[in-house]
Amino acid sequence: MNPVKVLLLGAGNRGMYSYAAYAKMNPAMMKVVAVAEPDDVKRKKIQEDHGIPDTLAFRGWEEAFAKPIDAEAVIIATQDRMHAGPLKEAAARSLHILCEKPIVPTLEECRAAEKAYAGTDKVFMLGYVLKYTAFFSRIKELLDTGRIGRLIGIDLIENVGHIHISHSFVRGNWRNKAESSPMILAKSCHDMDILHWFAGSPCESLSSYGALHYFKAENTPRGAPKRCLEGCPHMASCPYHAAKIYLTDNINWPANVISSDLSIEGRIKALENGPYGRCVFQCDNDVVDHQTVSMRFANGVTATFTMSGFTLAIRRVITLFGTGGEIEGDLEANRIILKDFSTRNIEEIEIAKPLGGHSGGDQGLITGFVLAIRNKDKAGVKTMVRDAFESHYMAFAAEASRLEEKTVVLDKFRH
Repeated sequence: MNPVKVLLLGAGNRGMYSYAAYAKMNPAMMKVVAVAEPDDVKRKKIQEDHGIPDTLAFRGWEEAFAKPIDAEAVIIATQDRMHAGPLKEAAARSLHILCEKPIVPTLEECRAAEKAYAGTDKVFMLGYVLKYTAFFSRIKELLDTGRIGRLIGIDLIENVGHIHISHSFVRGNWRNKAESSPMILAKSCHDMDILHWFAGSPCESLSSYGALHYFKAENTPRGAPKRCLEGCPHMASCPYHAAKIYLTDNINWPANVISSDLSIEGRIKALENGPYGRCVFQCDNDVVDHQTVSMRFANGVTATFTMSGFTLAIRRVITLFGTGGEIEGDLEANRIILKDFSTRNIEEIEIAKPLGGHSGGDQGLITGFVLAIRNKDKAGVKTMVRDAFESHYMAFAAEASRLEEKTVVLDKFRH
């Protein structure tokens, strides 16, 4: 069977290291036949790796759709606010779609997208990688088979990590709501999706609290320059000094995001001139660095979610409370503990060490996309876009609740 031929829009971190890398490792499954990417170095890299001629390499998605391309699918890995246009064009050409989260960054666009794609017969998946991890899939199986009785409540914590928050949400592409989207949508819409998936019911109402607590001008240490490499006197004590994060022996994430030239000289130049060399207290960021959401679902299940940038490690931990037992899980440790109330047995469930990014979710997501297209069967797809809108409405509602400081009802966001 021939590989699925794909047009790749965006060759940044996700486009380059997840989607294009998958095609390179699995040439019988997927082939990148054309690419659109404004960065010349990144675009040329994709061309070289995948044998793409200049006639099928474009600076922007508009150019790509202006020419006939022998592709049956498109992967949209552009920035959040650049999704709506490519989605509309891809739908007009009856292409299968895999789109990075979020679908679109505003409530109005979300409502319009839900109406526009309600009747599509194509595979249209969202990049919700968590559902494709063995970890979350096993928890869902335990719930569905009644291992903890009736689900009563869920507690999910996303430890974003102090480096990740500074890299992506203070200095990076998702730092500013006007340029991207609110933090709860940009970072945590797939956590909302997991909670909705586990609860098995629409969210009725929620309340949320959060703020930009720390990464702002008033917390700038005395004498700190605007850029870390301009002789900051606080280098030794500051965990966010750019040299400590980007000028080490590590040339993978996050260093591979700041420049296409990963030599020390190339990285220094990027820090001297680009956004990642700025003092974290003197950026143009305005998204929250800590937020909590409390939810009530229509079937009576309640849930709490906390997203925090003030953690040492990047990890997700979850507890599910049932009438007959309890589940505790740590995604990064691949550990699930099942506690049975009747027998008082405590069972530790071993999850095989995952391959690939996002605890194996990246590979599972792309494989699911390719197989659904090849087999003309969407039945097993976990992240069809029609199911993803609820998580977006939950995120929009959480942001509204945070700003308005009151409990909000979800129905007014859905319609």
